[in-house]
Amino acid sequence: MKTIRCLSFLLVVLFLTACGNQAKVPAYKSITPASIQPGDAIPAPTNETALTITGGTGVKNRGDALLLDIATLEKLGLVEYSVNDPWLNAKNTYSGVLMSDFLKHIGMPSSATIVQITALDDFQIDISISDIQKWPILLATRINGDYMNIENNGPTRIIFPYDTFPEIDQVAYKDLWIWNLKSMEIK
Repeated sequence: MKTIRCLSFLLVVLFLTACGNQAKVPAYKSITPASIQPGDAIPAPTNETALTITGGTGVKNRGDALLLDIATLEKLGLVEYSVNDPWLNAKNTYSGVLMSDFLKHIGMPSSATIVQITALDDFQIDISISDIQKWPILLATRINGDYMNIENNGPTRIIFPYDTFPEIDQVAYKDLWIWNLKSMEIK
């Protein structure tokens, strides 16, 4: 009887050890490293401006604003992850720049607390800096490997990693999946 208890105990310990040592699935996959580093000058767009950033930003390339085209935005480093998109009701793979990295590249001041994002139709949302630092929120430029045009929610949109972080309330955060981005103001 003592032997059975010891074996049972050992099996439980082995099971718990195996469960505890499983590698956590990464939230995203790096696609291309950044060729523009935080602190570097960011050139003015040579193609159509995809995004205008104002407010608390230490990097500017046109007056009091930072203007970005897609090619320059992607030079900040691309990552990707798949997620069940609540608006398209399908699992898609999005590629783009992590918002946390984006804020480092544009020289966000430590006093900033909100990123106010405006879409082409003037719809606005606020994303807290604390959420951006907590989760790998994506400033997406591609869906399933293809660039997004205005007709399919582009040229950029915000993606939350619902599938990897179940603590993100899908109802509360659904409206923050803003698309057709026009501008961001760092506050």
